[in-house]
Amino acid sequence: MDRAKTARDEAGRSLILESEVTANRFNLSFLAVLCILALATLGLTLLGTFKIDMRVLIPSTVSAFALFLLPIAVFFFHDVIKKKTPSILENRRFRVLVLIPTWLGIGLISVALSFHAAILLTVPILVTAQYRGNRRMIVETAIAALILVPVSVYGAFFFGTPDRNLLKGIADAGKTVPLSERVELATPKRMFELFTHYVVPRLLSMLAIGVLAASVNRRNRRMLDKQLELSGQRQEEMERRYSVQSHVVETLATLIETRDAGTGEHVIRTKKYVSMIASKMLEDPVFRDKLTPEDVDRIENAAPLHDVGKIVISDAILLKPAKLTPEEFEVMKTHAARGGKMIGKLFAKLNDPLFLKTAEEIAVSHHERWDGKGYPDGLAGENIPLSARIMAVADVFDALVSFRVYKSSISPDLALDTMMAESGTHFDPEIMRIAEELRYELIAESLKPTA
Repeated sequence: MDRAKTARDEAGRSLILESEVTANRFNLSFLAVLCILALATLGLTLLGTFKIDMRVLIPSTVSAFALFLLPIAVFFFHDVIKKKTPSILENRRFRVLVLIPTWLGIGLISVALSFHAAILLTVPILVTAQYRGNRRMIVETAIAALILVPVSVYGAFFFGTPDRNLLKGIADAGKTVPLSERVELATPKRMFELFTHYVVPRLLSMLAIGVLAASVNRRNRRMLDKQLELSGQRQEEMERRYSVQSHVVETLATLIETRDAGTGEHVIRTKKYVSMIASKMLEDPVFRDKLTPEDVDRIENAAPLHDVGKIVISDAILLKPAKLTPEEFEVMKTHAARGGKMIGKLFAKLNDPLFLKTAEEIAVSHHERWDGKGYPDGLAGENIPLSARIMAVADVFDALVSFRVYKSSISPDLALDTMMAESGTHFDPEIMRIAEELRYELIAESLKPTA
């Protein structure tokens, strides 16, 4: 599968998911406000502000309150109490748990409060508009509105507030109109009058709000689509940059191998060890806040450049079939700093400062020691870049298990034992702990033939 396309698809899914989560958060906050309004309605009625039959108000308001509270309670239980991941706000079906209670709750309040709650009929449409809509959602919203408006009007006629216009001829201030009298008044003519004077105006108002909400939703969708397009372009640019980096790294690794076959194979193996160790660290609590998946990718991709400075070391020293003299070793040690300078020149124009920084750190500092006795700068402890500390473990492990003309190889098991003895002196003790946890995987990898 094309890597650029995969990256674009992942970025698109991420943006769409972020949009869904944002909509859910907003609507949960709005439902919390509706819960407060439901309780306020009950309180105002008890104070005599609204003249509503308590037998209608209490079940309507309590039911609406419970409906509004349901999605909030589910979110609180899932994300706050249980602390489950991913968040339930990332579940696309959670919007159903938000929308249905909203429509039902507003319907109940509209029945109980009659004309006092007319403005609330627009709430479900506005809540629905927060989501990334499609044609199906628009149709469903329109159908729900067509049902909600007549139900709220005729429901209010039979059960709600005694509006003198709605119950013309029998509604007096403060009077509770029994259902039997309302039924007697429900002649075809009166029902038609309710439709023309109440249902139609409210439907037209809902239509206007619906058009506005659809326009806002469409604008939001276009903005999201634009973000997806820009994200895709950015991913393509990153992919091109990554391709150039990989080509340069592979070319340099090949160049190293043409001068020293042992070093070339060493580059291949150490990259694998670095990947194994860094990936394991990403899961570890000690390093979870110090590494990201992007960091791991950069460290792995930069690892083959750790010995690039050896290109400028003379053949007499680099290919010497014996142990180096102290003077020769001093020259060999310069490959670290010189490698960092080479990388700075090679990658300066690739417009990827993070990769450049990581590659330079690895090249310059992978021979530093935890106790400060390494080279070229004598850095100690966490002053040594993390990427270089990882590289140091992979580098020494491969050097110990590999044959050189000036030394014999040792078994991978003994190599790890030897390195564990230098944990806290030569190596970062926490990284060596990770290497010990990977003992069997590292041993198995070291025994594979180099491709």
